[in-house]
Amino acid sequence: MKTILYATDCTSNAASTLKYAYRFSAIMKAELHILHVYNFPPINLSTIQPLESLKKRMHKEQIELVNKYCAEHLKNEFCQKPITFHVVENSSVSDSVLRLSKILSPDLIIIGMKDSHSTRGYFSGNIANLLLDKIEAPLLIVPNHIPYNVLETIVYATDFEEADILSIKKLIEIARPFEALIEIVHVYEMNKHLARENMEKFKNILLKQVSYPEITFRSILSSKIKLGLLSVLNNGKASMLAMLERKHGWSFSNVFHKDLVKDMEASVEIPILAFNKHSTKIKLQNTNVNNSKNKLAY
Repeated sequence: MKTILYATDCTSNAASTLKYAYRFSAIMKAELHILHVYNFPPINLSTIQPLESLKKRMHKEQIELVNKYCAEHLKNEFCQKPITFHVVENSSVSDSVLRLSKILSPDLIIIGMKDSHSTRGYFSGNIANLLLDKIEAPLLIVPNHIPYNVLETIVYATDFEEADILSIKKLIEIARPFEALIEIVHVYEMNKHLARENMEKFKNILLKQVSYPEITFRSILSSKIKLGLLSVLNNGKASMLAMLERKHGWSFSNVFHKDLVKDMEASVEIPILAFNKHSTKIKLQNTNVNNSKNKLAY
């Protein structure tokens, strides 16, 4: 992992997420880029200063704000690892994230979990949903006020899709520096035999393509997917939940979708790592993973 992009509104409530992004990037040995998006307020017609002059002054003030914010909350850590700042005037945070991600091609994008105290209201609620449809990089949604802890257990929710294979490969890149356990979980609502059979097939295909030793596999019966995942997270004391965003239809082979990512975001107090299925499909084709030999046929 080379580049991490973190978007912040520089509020005190988001300070813990800043620390999380900073320390996470240090462990991953990745460059950290911090994006701050601000709105230029309406101008009083009676002002005598030129608009361009006012905009330049405000932009300079916002840059100083971000520097001061990071120095205040990172304290001594602020000087230990270089940070690149991007201060942008825009009414849309998601649009700014998308534009900058096209330039930087980050390996990971981090945003704070929705918070009513944000200057933009629920900062990540709508932003996460917009980004999930469009970004190429995995999206890490971090709850505010969560202390930074070393990753120990990452739960990955699978539905046995080809796109899961590449997502898990990316997840291993994150888990390896921490030597974290990856627990691959499938929640099923009926047909225990078929669920276990499919999990075994998926396990065999995956283990032929990865060499990471800290991986386990579980199938869980539950009346609802969300309840099954929550039981796994609570009982296993997971450090992170990873999911492949699935938004096309609702069938046995496609029970996860964007609304579940959104629903889980409102129900858990750990970071959620969401992979974009559409971008994963493109990369699957480009890397020839989607071939007859490795095709998952259930």
